[in-house]
Amino acid sequence: MADHLEYLVMDGEIVPHDRAVLHISTPAVRYGATAFEGVRAYWSDEAGELYVFRAREHVSRLLQSARLMGMSPVDYGVDDVIGLMIDLLRANDVRQGVHLRPSMFVAGDGSIQARGPVSLAIIAVPSGAVVDTGGWDSRPFRLAVSSWRKIEDNMTPPRIKCAANYQNARLALLQAETDGYDGALMLDARGHVTEEARACLFIVRDGAVVTPPVTSDILESITRDTVITLLREVHGIEVVERDIDRTELYVAGEVFLSGTALGVTPVGSVDRFQMGGGAPGPITAAVNQTYVAAASGRDESRSGWLTPVYGR
Repeated sequence: MADHLEYLVMDGEIVPHDRAVLHISTPAVRYGATAFEGVRAYWSDEAGELYVFRAREHVSRLLQSARLMGMSPVDYGVDDVIGLMIDLLRANDVRQGVHLRPSMFVAGDGSIQARGPVSLAIIAVPSGAVVDTGGWDSRPFRLAVSSWRKIEDNMTPPRIKCAANYQNARLALLQAETDGYDGALMLDARGHVTEEARACLFIVRDGAVVTPPVTSDILESITRDTVITLLREVHGIEVVERDIDRTELYVAGEVFLSGTALGVTPVGSVDRFQMGGGAPGPITAAVNQTYVAAASGRDESRSGWLTPVYGR
């Protein structure tokens, strides 16, 4: 399959990929007035079905981001967007894992404070299968604490998932790549750890799992919520939500990331301090296995998180 599918959604309609055009004068391009989401759909050979993972939560967050950005009017509800996502996947006859990227943006000519018209676009790109423990890269991520500080709620709120906010992450990732790392951890204005530039952060200290709270200038991540739920309900491990100091990263037994694109990703080192033995730890490996089972439809108790595309 190519790096894009034959059809996408533009202005709420399914059209050929090459028909999706956006003028440079739109506020979406000129001022970053775009809210977006990343949603994964996973193919199950056993069920012969494609499952969209936690579609309702992702679309609800998209609409929340558009509202917080002052977009108006938005003529789509949660069920409308989910319906278009399913129609798009069916139109492309998708039978493998894909990454869906719905966006709402201010279209037309307009000033920086333009609220509308609001357009909806959805693209889907192949992403492969959900990553099981055995499929992890043999070398866990090497992270660095970035010199770029994280944006904060009274600046450009990280709670909003929007294109403009991701320039903050982009700068941190470019620096990390130049310095030979796989990713960047970002600190807030007080010097506490917030999240990796693309994903939320968990550490394991003395058997306890710790993650920064949603009030620490992080995205209110759906994958983070998934991991916390699985740790508590499946593994019987309580998750502590509190501030994390930078040096706690260096003494942690395990560090892992969670996000739609990265799934559950083990971290081998931070600022060249090695985590544990440098290999994925037992808690990281365990929650990854339950995450894989939930996302791929193998855990029937989590079927409420899945939207089947072909209706089986």
